[in-house]
Amino acid sequence: MDLKNNQIKVGEILQNPKAKAILTREFPELMNPLLIGMARRMTLSDVLLKAHGRYPKEKLDRVLNELRAV
Repeated sequence: MDLKNNQIKVGEILQNPKAKAILTREFPELMNPLLIGMARRMTLSDVLLKAHGRYPKEKLDRVLNELRAV
């Protein structure tokens, strides 16, 4: 998947079933309708800034690599 230098919108990522499955597996606590509704228009870069400090960098890097491989 082309993450467009992390400028891809979260909504675009979620349209891909494989990418959505990765996010659901890795971040089940974030996959509720309220949070997803707010995040759909955000860029991946924006989400990563908010995730900084909440999740280990290694985990975020691994998930990004998995998304790129989709």
